[in-house]
Amino acid sequence: MRLVNIIAASLLFFFCWQTAAAEHTQSKRFHVVDNSIAVDSHTGLMWALQDNGKDIDWYDAKKFCTDFSAGGYTDWRLPDIDELATLYTGGESNKDGYFIAGPFKITDCCMWSSYDNMGGALAFSFKSGKKPPMYLTDKYQLRALPVRGTMKMDYASKNL
Repeated sequence: MRLVNIIAASLLFFFCWQTAAAEHTQSKRFHVVDNSIAVDSHTGLMWALQDNGKDIDWYDAKKFCTDFSAGGYTDWRLPDIDELATLYTGGESNKDGYFIAGPFKITDCCMWSSYDNMGGALAFSFKSGKKPPMYLTDKYQLRALPVRGTMKMDYASKNL
């Protein structure tokens, strides 16, 4: 019985330590600036903390991002599919059930990417980690999350 208690206590400690370490890593990864943007120390990208907040087609998503202004910057854009993928956590969901890293608040599962091809574009799902192709005029459950900057080359080549 004593051995079972020791094993149970050890497992509990290990899982609590892993959770605390993961939260600490996430909090160190993103530096929040003026409650509207976050800088990702892994990729070098600067992200809006919130998406646009409602269903949006690709054209309006692109316009929303290029018109976005925060932190004194006006050079925001729609992220590419690989940049969005860097925010996906896989096994760690936020309080809303989305697998997105850091301090981000998204209002639905899927974000438009800048990738467009022959009347369609890829979205990124923060529910499944998948990259479904969508028509540019689709809106349902699709959002825009502005980004600025370019991804660090060492991160892009090693981690995607």
